[in-house]
Parts: sequence; C-alpha cells; structure tokens
Amino acid sequence: MSEPSANQDLGNLSIDPQPTTLAVAVYERIRRDIRSGDLAPGQALRSDWLKSHYQTGVSPIREALARLAAEHMVTAEGKRGYRVSRISENDFDEIVDLVKDLELQAIELAIANGNDDWESRIVASFHKLTKTTPPGLTDDPVKSEERELRHRNFHNTIVSACGSRWRLRFLDHLFSHLERYRRIMTANQRISIEAAEEIEEEHRALMERVIERKTSEACAILDVHRNRTIVAIKRAFALDSQAEPNIPQKSALTSR
Repeated sequence: MSEPSANQDLGNLSIDPQPTTLAVAVYERIRRDIRSGDLAPGQALRSDWLKSHYQTGVSPIREALARLAAEHMVTAEGKRGYRVSRISENDFDEIVDLVKDLELQAIELAIANGNDDWESRIVASFHKLTKTTPPGLTDDPVKSEERELRHRNFHNTIVSACGSRWRLRFLDHLFSHLERYRRIMTANQRISIEAAEEIEEEHRALMERVIERKTSEACAILDVHRNRTIVAIKRAFALDSQAEPNIPQKSALTSR
C-alpha cells in the first residue's frame, strides 16, 4: 500500500458528543480496517488519502480519528498528523494480562447474575457463530469479517450479564486490540480442519458450561481457548524477530 500524500488539516481534533450518522459510519470503517490490518501498523493517515479512500469529507474523518485516538487505535504526531498505532510484543503481553484478568472476573459475575434471556442470547450468538468459517480456512474478506463480527458478539454476550458497564467497556476495547494483533500477526497462517473443529468445540463447551453455571470449568475452557491464540501470536513474533534483515519481507511490525 503506497503512503498517502501529506496533508496537515486534521490537527486539533475533538470528539463531537453527538456525532453524525456519517461520522459514526466512517469511524466504524476505519476501525474495522485497522483491526483487520488493511491499515497497517505505523501507516500515515493523511487527510487527502482518507477522504478519497473512504469517499467522505474532512469533518467525519476528523471525528473518526479523534475517537480512534481515544481508543489508542491511532496515534497523534503533532503537526505531522496521525498514524495507525504501532504494535509490539510488550504491548501485546500487557493486553493479554488485562484481558485474562478482566474476562475471567466478568464471566464469574455474569454466571452469578445471568438470567434466562441472557442464556438465550448466548445460544443464539453461538448458533450464528457456527454458520461462519473459522479464520485460517478462508481468504474471502467478506466471510472473514462476518466471522470476526460474530466471534466478538459471542464472547461479548457471555460477559454481558456481569453487571458492570465499565468492565464491559474496557473488555470491548481490549478485545478489539487483541483481535487486531491476532489478525495481523497470523494473517498468513493456515489451520487444519481438525484445529478448526477444536476451536468450535471450545466455543460449544464454553457456552454449555456457562449456561450450566459451572464457573471453574467455564474459566478453564476459556483459558485454553485464549492461550491457543496467544501461542500463535507469540510464535509469529518469534519468527518475525528471527527473519534475515537483508531479505525483503512483509512484516506485521512495520507499515507497508
């Protein structure tokens, strides 16, 4: 992806307390492209290129970048504008530690507080998830994005009854960053049919143990499920660090 031309008209950003529908749509599209890696870590976000790429005016772009900066998806560089936030192994490790603590606590609270409607939403979100193709088995971007949407919804639904809006906000924020690392660092990895079936079985087992109110078993399954992703990303970091510096490579750690 070629770097956009420089433009300096996005300074002094502020968040509109009542953003327009267009501003929200642009924010969601840019956020989606950052999570997927289509906008690479470290990539400069120039006004002219953003307006052309997303077919919109400067005001929705300004609002979107302000919100994304607050979420640490983009980074301000003073008068130089904005860049997609870079990624690092240390940053990933910190995200993982926070996700593990907050998610396990949220599941415990959700199991204690959840009602029949909550259980029904979990079953429905799992059913929708099973209708998608696991990552690593498809190169179709539409199918991949739908899978990610339903996967996030499944995990968010499980913790939704925890009773703490702040905990849910932090988890949603962290889930998005964890997804970003997974999709960027494992973009070229493929998995076997057997591994895909194991992932779906983990989702099924997690759903069943949560609904059965078996807290310790549910947490144990979730730990195995998350560690599968963590191991894959850590392996990718290790491979990236071992790459020969004089051999051109498509690295997830630098802008492309």
